[in-house]
Amino acid sequence: MRKTTGFSDVDGSTRANDLVDYLAVLADRLAGARREGYEMLRLEPGAAVLDVGCGAGEVCVELAVRVGPRGKVAGIDPSEAMIAAAKRAADASGQRVDLRVASIYALPFPDGAFDAVRAERVFQHLEDPEAGLREMLRVTRSGGRVMAIDPDHGQHGLALDDPNHRKVHDASVRALLRMIVNPHSGTRLRGMFVRAGLVDIEQAVKIYEITHPDFVNMVFLHDRLDMAIAAGDITRDEADRFAAALADRHRDGTFFAVAFGYNVAGTKR
Repeated sequence: MRKTTGFSDVDGSTRANDLVDYLAVLADRLAGARREGYEMLRLEPGAAVLDVGCGAGEVCVELAVRVGPRGKVAGIDPSEAMIAAAKRAADASGQRVDLRVASIYALPFPDGAFDAVRAERVFQHLEDPEAGLREMLRVTRSGGRVMAIDPDHGQHGLALDDPNHRKVHDASVRALLRMIVNPHSGTRLRGMFVRAGLVDIEQAVKIYEITHPDFVNMVFLHDRLDMAIAAGDITRDEADRFAAALADRHRDGTFFAVAFGYNVAGTKR
């Protein structure tokens, strides 16, 4: 069985609470870029918006503020743990949000119910992303906006000097690509939007600098190294030396890593 990050089935994993906490930290790190992306939805006061894969609910709360009291915001997530966290966030904010446990493949809303529909870091976990996009389009009105945000997990950059460390890093990237269902989703989004018949397509490419703690905890470094060892690509000693070298670079101020993200939005005919 393939080892995964857990996001393909949060409730079925052994660490649902950890994944909820992970998303909260990630949302904080990506807040600026996320809010810039809202502009691509072209929201007006009173708009109806759906966040697919809403996670811990921070986006739904922010969207509710943007569309105002006459607007409507809904969020769905396949995880009961995530929806419970999203409800706590909505209650704490005082914003009215319709939150439901549901799948992107069967959204519990009528055709054309929303002016805008978005999905952030969702398509990377889908076995059938084209079907997910079709369902998002179904619940979007004609002339409404659809948006997806995802990384390409083959595009991480990490400053390294030692060729042996480069070997370990490359093996860890291969392991990550095996962990993610649709690892190159970010660079595939625009083509998928074109094939689906969306028009007026915009794409924004984002580069995110990653700190050492985030690289270790949020890019699943130790899980990736364990997978690479199990695959016979590297030894435990090589993995340990690599991790120690990254910690040294963190301490002396030379650690540097980046990741790439893709925001793509289009208009339904």
